[in-house]
Amino acid sequence: MDYHAYYRKAEAGGYQEYYDAIAKAQGIDPQATARTRNAEDAVPGEAKDKLFNVAAEIKNTFHEFGAPLPPLLEGCTVVDLCCGSGRDTYLAAQLVGPAGKVVGVEPNAERLAIAQKYLDKEMKQFGYGQPNVELVRGVPEDLSFLADGTADVVISNCTFNLSPDKAAYVAEVKRVLKPQGEWYFTDVFTDRRIPQETSDKIENVALRLGGALFVEDFRRIAQGLGFHDPRYVVTRKTPLTDAEASLFPGIAFATVTCRLLNSELTSDHCEDYGEEVVYDGTLPDYPDFFLFDKDIKFPAGKPCHVCDNVSVLGLGGCRYAKVITVKGDRSAHFGDIHGDHIIKTAADWEGIVDEDDQPVMVSCC
Repeated sequence: MDYHAYYRKAEAGGYQEYYDAIAKAQGIDPQATARTRNAEDAVPGEAKDKLFNVAAEIKNTFHEFGAPLPPLLEGCTVVDLCCGSGRDTYLAAQLVGPAGKVVGVEPNAERLAIAQKYLDKEMKQFGYGQPNVELVRGVPEDLSFLADGTADVVISNCTFNLSPDKAAYVAEVKRVLKPQGEWYFTDVFTDRRIPQETSDKIENVALRLGGALFVEDFRRIAQGLGFHDPRYVVTRKTPLTDAEASLFPGIAFATVTCRLLNSELTSDHCEDYGEEVVYDGTLPDYPDFFLFDKDIKFPAGKPCHVCDNVSVLGLGGCRYAKVITVKGDRSAHFGDIHGDHIIKTAADWEGIVDEDDQPVMVSCC
């Protein structure tokens, strides 16, 4: 199956027009289609107090509540895709500090104008001598105004589902990330493919539902484009109205925060090199543990045996190496971190018989 084509709704020349059509279909209430609800626990603790520094109009015209902002952003270059009126952009600007930079990319001119309107006021509010925010009208599928390896972190807030060309979006994120950079975002995914006749309707996409990917197709596209090990940090059932649910019968939606590392030190399967990681417990929001994904927490100060896709956090210049150290190296390979059931459960040759209980003559070719 051509997964790229299944989720493509427009070609390169029509990306801007597609986003404009979605914006027009979304109506006047910016929160009507918000999919990262539960703001109390969906905004990182270190960012909550910084919301007070963001202008009311920016917050009131922003299309989401929660904020996908990973830790350790100080000094980083962050790209915020489909930044809207700029709430997350200005939150990130405070987290990266005056030595960092945030590039907000937004297809819709009216929303971007709100973010631009407050640029000087926000910088003054933050106490910065010069702006650390650049606002660009553009689409995520064409970030040609950014050089390869520009960003430490790419974020987006429930807007990947709106993309008219999911593969182009992922490819551009991969291109602009530095080695060991991170794509950290929140979006809506499904437990099956939405029928194309449903997802082709702009009004369904405008709900932040019709363009959602089957989560396994996202994994396939991401891995095929070089993100070897997509991880899901937090998952929540996506709230739907009765009218919305009736448009997508039998389909389950979840709002998921995703972590994808741009590292050639990762692999498409969890492999064992005998490595351990130790988290030092210094992140303000995580004094007791580091949350790697929905299934893995590293207790502070305790060595944890991990696979190659986890130990990469402390290797090769990854910014998480500030709080995570790795014990061991990759000089010896121990196979599947979970134990390879295909190999380890193989029967002895003498025990293999045919339907007449006679030994089977087998060979490798």
